[in-house]
Amino acid sequence: MTASIEKTVVDLFQALERQGIRYAVLRNYEMFPSLLRANDPSPHTDIDLVVDSRDLAEFRAVMAAIAEDHGWDALIECDHWTQSRIRHHHIQAFRLHRTQPLEYLQVDVFHGLLLWGLPVYDERRMLEGRIYDTARRLARIDPVKENLYRLLQIHGLYPSAQRKRTRYQEKALAFRASNREIYDQQLSATFGRFGVRAIEALSRGDIRQFISNMRLGRTWFALWFAIHNPLRIFSYLGWRMRENIQRFYTRQCGFVLRVSAPDESRRQTVREVMDDLVRNSFLDEWREYEAGTRRSFNDHAVMEQGAIIIEWNKADRADMDLRNYKDRSEIVDAILRAGTRHHTPLYLRNRAVDRSTLEAAAG
Repeated sequence: MTASIEKTVVDLFQALERQGIRYAVLRNYEMFPSLLRANDPSPHTDIDLVVDSRDLAEFRAVMAAIAEDHGWDALIECDHWTQSRIRHHHIQAFRLHRTQPLEYLQVDVFHGLLLWGLPVYDERRMLEGRIYDTARRLARIDPVKENLYRLLQIHGLYPSAQRKRTRYQEKALAFRASNREIYDQQLSATFGRFGVRAIEALSRGDIRQFISNMRLGRTWFALWFAIHNPLRIFSYLGWRMRENIQRFYTRQCGFVLRVSAPDESRRQTVREVMDDLVRNSFLDEWREYEAGTRRSFNDHAVMEQGAIIIEWNKADRADMDLRNYKDRSEIVDAILRAGTRHHTPLYLRNRAVDRSTLEAAAG
């Protein structure tokens, strides 16, 4: 993690406090302003926040100012996780990038902590009880809510992601050790008796019982929500299903980039560039196909998470003709600019951002 990214993180939270924006960090703040995580050497370039919807326009202005002040090449907003009419479902992803040096920072803004599209905590409750962390100079979510939702995260990570599971388990158990009464009360209120049974099983290392009780606890929560919200539950589930179809099939975060290469060496340069983007956390995955190859379900799934599909094509049908780019840095810049066109630009260095675009994003 470079000093320039850390300075961006510091100034971001100073600006949020200075502007009086109602926000809270959701998780993984322990090492701030570094985004490194304890016992996890892999690179991390994301910050997860809840922001009051009434402050989103001001938040966008703060992000754009940070991008300009710190010399980022671009700030874009991804709205591919805001296709539901239910505010709790929304996640705005703000992405900063620059090519020299190759750096990336993403700030995700949540409006609900969800289970099956139902809000375990909506935006208002997420912000209730937030605390100001004087050591890190930022506001963070109530630790009871943070660690209650962590059980859902642990359950969702099985059977893979062992390192992340271990980190989350250690945090949840450490919190319960010093806050047992209030934590267990909240677990019971949210997941019935199965919530306490699940954390007890986790403390014993009984993963089978933990998974079993979390399944029952999740079902208990959904039934409780349905009984107390008999009309809203159909709206929530219906819009969540519609949004999932759009995100996976009709309006994805990732995209297909048609590229024409005069020879195999130029194709290899693109492959190396894409691998660099993955290593620097610009995206999780990329794939390549010849023109005309049919997309698989798995291709749609990775594109839902932002993957870029390189499609090798003829020059007259390509988005990028590699004969027009002199060197590797120009190819990097062209690929990133393609991503910028696929989303909403809030700041572009040396390029004007159309005011109507900003107003549409704010709306």
